[in-house]
Amino acid sequence: MKATTKLREKMSSGTVSSIGAIDGFSARLVEQAGFDSVYIGSFATEASMFGKPDLAMMSKTDRLWMARNISKAVDIPVVCDAEEGWGNAINVMEAVRDFEATGVAAIHLDDEQLPSKCPFLPGIPRNQLISTDEMCGKIEAAVEARQDPDFQIFARTDVIGSMPLEQYYQDNKMEEVVDRLNAYLQAGADAAFVMALNEEEVQYYREKIDGPIVGIFATIEPLAISVFEKANYQLVIGSLVGIYAAAKGLKDAYSKLKETGDWNQIQDKLINDEQFFDIVGLKEYGEYYKKFRIC
Repeated sequence: MKATTKLREKMSSGTVSSIGAIDGFSARLVEQAGFDSVYIGSFATEASMFGKPDLAMMSKTDRLWMARNISKAVDIPVVCDAEEGWGNAINVMEAVRDFEATGVAAIHLDDEQLPSKCPFLPGIPRNQLISTDEMCGKIEAAVEARQDPDFQIFARTDVIGSMPLEQYYQDNKMEEVVDRLNAYLQAGADAAFVMALNEEEVQYYREKIDGPIVGIFATIEPLAISVFEKANYQLVIGSLVGIYAAAKGLKDAYSKLKETGDWNQIQDKLINDEQFFDIVGLKEYGEYYKKFRIC
């Protein structure tokens, strides 16, 4: 079954958990842990690839390269952040064709002005949004460009990231989130992607949005997967799990090695050879050597 069809069917029968990876290795660990899907997000991949914050430094070519490698590494569907499509509706059409060719099962498009950046980085100016009408045009272009009808296009609005949280709640901007996302669904998006910060908001959006819905949990949205399952969300993204877990593991191991100068003193921070070979699928390649009589 195609990854696109697999994801669409899984989303029609329950809440899919799409967990953040930063490369093919971590994606295989997501799969081996038993999750339904892998997520590729800009926050994590700009950090893993460049060691930089999420400030739109990654080109489309960079993201496509990563999406292709991760899609090849796993058998579960991959969902990928396609930013704002790297331009206008025409650029979005090209991006959809490009990402579809990598093997990912779905992308999400955002409604920020270019160049965008993560809306929750301290000390960084807030994003500005394009109009609802312009974003609808981008979604219509994305739908027209896709070749596989099962390839999904999720639409996310960044209303919450365009102003301080106090103003967001004071001006009741959750209503604008609903209005924008319902318009994006009408334009042809397969699901609406919301940023809900607590359980009440998760439920509010489920009641107000007229179609499939995608949620997210991370440091600013510290929610359990079960919250989204109970609210009947179609997909929930754990965007920062991979990058934050990797960062802690590497930091601890490097620090301990610097302190002790002894490989033998950091074994509690490391996996062993057998575990490593299992993750990368070495046994399968050994069988290929025998099957195809490779010397």
